[in-house]
Amino acid sequence: MDLSRIENLLIDGDGVLWRGEKAMPGLDHFFDVIHARGIRWALLTNNNTRTVGEYLVKLAGFGIEADSGQVFSSSTATADYLKKKYGPGAAVYAVGMSGVIETLQDAGFRVSTGEEMPDHEVAAVAVGMDRKLTYEKATVAMRLILGGAEFVATNTDGTYPTPDGLSPGTGLVIGALKGSTGIEPTVIGKPEAAIFESALDALSAGKENTAMLGDRLGTDILGAQRLGIPTIGVLSGVTTPEQMAASSIQPDLVFESIAELAEALAAVPASSHSD
Repeated sequence: MDLSRIENLLIDGDGVLWRGEKAMPGLDHFFDVIHARGIRWALLTNNNTRTVGEYLVKLAGFGIEADSGQVFSSSTATADYLKKKYGPGAAVYAVGMSGVIETLQDAGFRVSTGEEMPDHEVAAVAVGMDRKLTYEKATVAMRLILGGAEFVATNTDGTYPTPDGLSPGTGLVIGALKGSTGIEPTVIGKPEAAIFESALDALSAGKENTAMLGDRLGTDILGAQRLGIPTIGVLSGVTTPEQMAASSIQPDLVFESIAELAEALAAVPASSHSD
């Protein structure tokens, strides 16, 4: 993979740009370099706990300017999927936090939440991370799914990195509903194609001059590779060097962190960028 050919970067958030509320070392320099090289970028995150607006605030807090057209989460991809399948205004029961619930509401869906069974038919049960999941909410979701509502998972990541170590991810919630219903969900986020294709369309980007930058082999790297997008892995998130070496999924390039990647990009002659 030739770094000089990169004109667009699809970038994961957790474990790549930040851990929790703490920016990764070298974040400012990394964005200085990609801006200096004219590289367009988009955030592609399976983390569904925040709305697009909340991600923009988070980026701004790190000194990174972005607009809503640069942020793609598993929640926004789920809303796009449901809108295409059921149309705006469809009834959806949501298990999740603001990133799921508000994104679906903003997309025009009739969203039910909480511990009471909806008094109307529901087309789909959309499930993301829910740090306040209760037995009662799980029961409502289970009964709706068993009753015929489509089980839609924003993503199935088992963990996500924090400053204190790995924490359980959306896979914890999905696993509970899979176990109680016996039904496999429709999975929307990485490594599925929809979120990648949405970002490519928004950037008017070709796959040949785009790269996916991520820390998770089974989502960031695998999903991009399935679509023929070159990949860059970093070892600052969930994947250890030992796991990287042992995996059958191998990025085109591997760096310790965005700080190391920034140095490599900065060393590429600017004149070769558009060759």
